[in-house]
Amino acid sequence: MATSGVDTMISARAVEMKAEGSSHDRRTKIKTRFKNGKKIRVIHKLDEEQVRWMMQQKANGQMGSAEIAESMGVSDRWVRKLWSRYRFTRPEDITWPPRMGRPVEGLTGRREHSAVLSCCNQGRRMAVRIETMVERSIGIHISHHVIHGILKDEELAENQPAKAKQQKWVRYERRYSNSLWHTDYKQLPDGKWFVSFQDDASRLVVGFGVFDEATTDHAIRVLEDAIKRYGKPAQILTDRGSQFYANEKENTKRGVATFETRLVELGIKHVLARVRHPQTNGKLERFHLEIERHL
Repeated sequence: MATSGVDTMISARAVEMKAEGSSHDRRTKIKTRFKNGKKIRVIHKLDEEQVRWMMQQKANGQMGSAEIAESMGVSDRWVRKLWSRYRFTRPEDITWPPRMGRPVEGLTGRREHSAVLSCCNQGRRMAVRIETMVERSIGIHISHHVIHGILKDEELAENQPAKAKQQKWVRYERRYSNSLWHTDYKQLPDGKWFVSFQDDASRLVVGFGVFDEATTDHAIRVLEDAIKRYGKPAQILTDRGSQFYANEKENTKRGVATFETRLVELGIKHVLARVRHPQTNGKLERFHLEIERHL
């Protein structure tokens, strides 16, 4: 099998690392310590060639994490951590030490471009959803604005003039806690339903629950538990979902208006969000997005 210049250089560096000698020890600052009664070498700082060689051996399956760790004088845990970071990166593309600070936006190479299209081929066409999937799969953050640009270049997305217009936002926030609570349901990846109540002023999630179904009774149960812990809010903001609100076509069905009835009994004013305007409940929508990102 033919070897590239990079592989030859990395292999030569690896052989050099295994050699013994005082000049070599001074150059790489190798120290020895004992672990579980066994003497091992510890390299405090790995250089780029060493990291590339380690990932090359791991990718080819020629050496395991423990064997690589012993040969380089590092812990096997550190090898596994490097592998989780660079497993989708070609050895010649590895930069070490890694870039610190905020992620660089707008720099999308072939690997990032392929990852975006791969997520799109799985049925995901929303840039925000693809943003989360790419970060989970290759460990690199790409702005959803950049992703949308890639999709447009591939004719998989269209311009949205309405969203391109600059909007004037008015910050909506209550001054005191328990003035207003937000509530809504969110379906989790496993099919269960997550309901939560969030205080508008403090952003504190005063109550939550996970259930098999999104029902009015479950929402009321979580609400009553939250009131016992934090007191009663003056108002509660919900969307017009059937768990919280009975419209003219549904108000004759049994149990649909139970949530509204319970709020009247508790002396809480029911505030409804505007139709097709999720920004009204934006704080809770943002909280649900963070839950989705970390699941």
